[in-house]
Amino acid sequence: MNYDPKSSKAEEFINDGEIMETLDYAAKNKHNKVLIDSILEKARQFRGLSHREAAVLLECDLPEENEAFKQLAIDIKHKIYGNRIVMFAPLYLSNYCVNGCAVRLFLI
Repeated sequence: MNYDPKSSKAEEFINDGEIMETLDYAAKNKHNKVLIDSILEKARQFRGLSHREAAVLLECDLPEENEAFKQLAIDIKHKIYGNRIVMFAPLYLSNYCVNGCAVRLFLI
């Protein structure tokens, strides 16, 4: 099945092959300073990151780059939320159970 990140079908946007390729890409590029710096610059400009770009940053083990990543995350958080704490409660609305659960709804 083809990978389609815009699909509404889980089996199309959650693709094992794509996940494995992304993890491999991240492992191969975890020391690629030029790529990592370009990803950080893209984030700095609020242009959004792809899942592969995020995977590279999470895999990176270069102390200087990780410090830049940490500081950028702090800067972006302050630009968006200011000096306050924001909490989000997860809310899942779906009729699709990824665990194959059987849900029974009883109306009274």
